Order: sequence, then C-alpha cells, then structure tokens
Amino acid sequence: MNSMYMSLTSAPSKQASLTCKNISPLDSYFKRCQAPKPQFTRIFFQVSKRRKQIVCQVNMSAQSTAGQVIRCKAAVAWEAGKPLVIEEVEVAPPQAMEVRLKILFTSLCHTDVYFWEAKGQTPLFPRIFGHEAGGIVDSVGEGVTHLKPGDHVLPVFTGECGNCRHCKSKESNMCDLLRINTDRGVMLSDGKTRFSINGKPIYHFVGTSTFSEYTVAHVGSVAKINPAAPLDKVCILSCGISTGLGATLNVAKPTKGSTVAIFGLGAVGLAAAEGARIAGASRIIGVDLNPNRFEEAKKFGCTEFVNPKDHNKPVQEVLAEMTDGGVDRSVECTGNINAMISAFECVHDGWGVAVLVGVPNRDDAFKTRPVNFLNERTLKGTFFGNYKPRSDLPSVVEKYMNKELELEKFITHQVAFRDINKAFDYMLAGEGIRCIIRMDA
Repeated sequence: MNSMYMSLTSAPSKQASLTCKNISPLDSYFKRCQAPKPQFTRIFFQVSKRRKQIVCQVNMSAQSTAGQVIRCKAAVAWEAGKPLVIEEVEVAPPQAMEVRLKILFTSLCHTDVYFWEAKGQTPLFPRIFGHEAGGIVDSVGEGVTHLKPGDHVLPVFTGECGNCRHCKSKESNMCDLLRINTDRGVMLSDGKTRFSINGKPIYHFVGTSTFSEYTVAHVGSVAKINPAAPLDKVCILSCGISTGLGATLNVAKPTKGSTVAIFGLGAVGLAAAEGARIAGASRIIGVDLNPNRFEEAKKFGCTEFVNPKDHNKPVQEVLAEMTDGGVDRSVECTGNINAMISAFECVHDGWGVAVLVGVPNRDDAFKTRPVNFLNERTLKGTFFGNYKPRSDLPSVVEKYMNKELELEKFITHQVAFRDINKAFDYMLAGEGIRCIIRMDA
C-alpha cells in the first residue's frame, strides 16, 4: 500500500494532543483513542490512497493500565424496556485468559433490543448490552499470548477456544466453552462481573457488553484484525452482517449463475443477498411482507421481489413457477416457522439447498412432507454464518478491504454515544439497517 505516515510521541506524564488543520478527522480519531490515563507512546496516522481514508495505528506502552480499575462511561439498562442511562462505571482489569478493550465504535443489533425488552426470558438487570463493535486492546490478562495492547479487534458474541471438538473441526464453529449464552451475566473464569457502580455489580451481555467505553471479554471471543481497516465500518461484522453473509457463502454455497431466494430483507437478509451477489448468482429473489424494503434491497443484488400477501397461493408455489421448478438455493432470515417451511419447499428437487438462519420460537415445529427430502432437497441450519470468530473474521475484513464486500450501504444512521437511545428508536420504528454509535461523542 502506498501510504504516508505521521507519528507523534508523547511524554508518559502528559497527555498528547494533535492539531491538523488540513485533515480534520485526525484529531477526532486521536481523541477516540485516549485512555483515562496516558498510555500511548506512539500514534501512527496512515493515509490510505487505496480507500482515501485515515486510519490510526496505535503502539501501546507496556500496559500502563494493567492491573488498574478504569472508570468510564457506559449505557446501563436498569430495567426491561426502559431507556438506557449513561453512567460512570468501574471496569476491573482482565483476569486469566481475558482482555480489556477500549470500544471506539459499536452498533445496535436486533438481539440487543430483544433482550432489552426481556421478551420470553428471565430478565437480568442491571446490564450493559451491545455486541457489535470495534476497538483496541487496552490490557491483557494472564495466559493471553496472541493479543497485545494496541491490537485492533472485533469482540464477538460467540467464541473459539481452539481446544474443544467443535473448534478442532473444520465443519463447526459452535465452541463448547464460548458458545453464546444469553442468560450468563458474569465472566467464565470466576463467575463475577467486571463492571460495577459503587460496588454494585452490573451484568455482562453475551460476553461483550460493548455499550461501554471499556469492556472485558474472554480472549477466545476477540478477533484480531488488520489495523488499517476502519473500525467505524468493520464493527458491523461482529454479528448480523457476518451471519447473513456466511449463511450464503459458507453454507448455501450458490454457484455462479444460480438462482437464490432470500426470505426476510432485514440486515441479516440483506447480508445474505450480498453474499449471493458476491457468489455471482444471476437471480436473487427477495421475499418480504414489507414492500418498502424492496427498493433498498436492489443495492444488495436483489433482482426480483415477491410479497406473499400479493398471492392467493403459498409463496413456495409462486417461486417454483417463477424458476421452472424451484430456486437453486434459499436462505431464510426471519425466524418465522412458516417462512422456514416455504424456504425449504421452494428449492428445486435434485440439488436445491435451503439454509435456516432466523431463530424460531422455542415451541415451533417444522412440518413438511418426507418426500421433499427423498426428492433430494437439502435443509441446513447455520450459526454465525459458520464463521469461526478468531480464525475467519479477519478474512471477512479483508473482503471489505479488497472491495469485494460493501459495508457502507448497511450503515444508514450514526449517533453519538450520549444519544444511544436514538439508535433504539430507529430500530423500533423499522428505520434503517445499521446505526453506528460513536463512543467519542
């Protein structure tokens, strides 16, 4: 990469500052990288000619915050469904096999909203939500060898311990140790939280809790990425976008020129469509009950649309008529059991593959005729797009860096951290796809 570097060295006892009249984002990015106590000995600002943007590479001093409690701002959910409150919290240092991260950007996922509303589950409050984010390693706990302060990372709601049967398998990403657990609000190593306010514990969420300026995560749930990747873009790869993208590329695996149906055109479904576009599908049919989503979905490769409400027959029959017997691949991203059945029954016999991504209600039952399987249709499920967080996410980031994957079109809103409740308002109103929350504002 042809680049220009500018470095700044700061004395350990003084906070460093930078003023640049010609390139205004530099000062803002520098401020986002500040810790409560100075810990940066050298900051490198890299102007990338390839992407025409500024990135920040940080070399940390010898863990100046290691072993110390950090006080910072966090958005705390005190009760189900009530607005988050910006509070000053204490973040304890990382213990064995843990890392403490400085979160620079985070985004809101529907999963955060679902558990914030506490629908169909045992509520656990007070809690710090958030699980799509990008940040920098602040300090590391005992036993951590592959991460160091200054590394650019994506925290992930699931993990990769590297030792269990799932992690050693090339076919699975469902780590025995770090698989998602929405009920657990404490760390694995000692059963305690790393967040507190005046001695009162504040619970974690899916091991990430990124609605805080600093958070602590298990090392197996942190993916080290290319430091040149803009964290305000790639942060959305921590959950929904990778889930949809991987469901298509890793599980459905459409061939060039094939026909793909996408059920549900929310963020995950649009990411699945993006995967079909990358794979070279010739027809990408979006299926959704909301026709207002159709125009936006064209940006992600959708070529045709079907609204089941516009037809007096099952949508699987409509799709079969449109495609001479059925689509080659389908990806279901709604969690609606009827959509799941339709996604399976709309694929072509002999070679059709349907992939289920959405999470159904616990008591839902999938019903179809056994002959659909005997006629060589395949039904698969997937978790996080079959990506192993530490091993595979860096390569997804590189797809973006190489301009194979387009992320900007997913980002429809940005808000300051102090306005985080606006992000909830946008999602509850069905407005936009992803809202970036800037932790520096």
